[in-house]
Amino acid sequence: MEPILEELFRQHRDAEAMLVKLAAGIVRLRHEGAGGPGVVGELIEIRKDIQGEVRSHFREEELALFPVLGRHIDSSTGPIAMLMEEHALFRQLELQFEEALASLESGHHNGWAEKLCEAGDAIAQLLPPHIEKEESVLFPMAESILEEGEWAEVRRLWSEAMQAAEPA
Repeated sequence: MEPILEELFRQHRDAEAMLVKLAAGIVRLRHEGAGGPGVVGELIEIRKDIQGEVRSHFREEELALFPVLGRHIDSSTGPIAMLMEEHALFRQLELQFEEALASLESGHHNGWAEKLCEAGDAIAQLLPPHIEKEESVLFPMAESILEEGEWAEVRRLWSEAMQAAEPA
């Protein structure tokens, strides 16, 4: 298997582990409230996981794999378009999660805990089927369509995307 695909599969496992932490954090928030010992701290750690793995995963797909694969399949209506829509939805949900968590961190509790739970629940609903689509449709398609020279281009674009994301 192409090393890029192996890395994307690994990132999916990390995202699934993040979803387990997210579910636990939301349960604690619902049961103990934002004032529960360590609840907000736990959610801050989950935020780091969301920002790290999931964002980098999306960036690497969007800047490396999707453009090269898009030369072979219609990226405006096919699986790439659908996955891009889900990436955009995830970013909206992540922003809602961020807004609610920032409010809780600042001591504003009026309704923000429920907003955070709603955003977290929506993320938990979105990611598993998204991962399934990538693993059962997109990745096998890429593996069967892309030639070695194209994989070399994906690897180059991937490297460039990772370098661009590194802090200066």
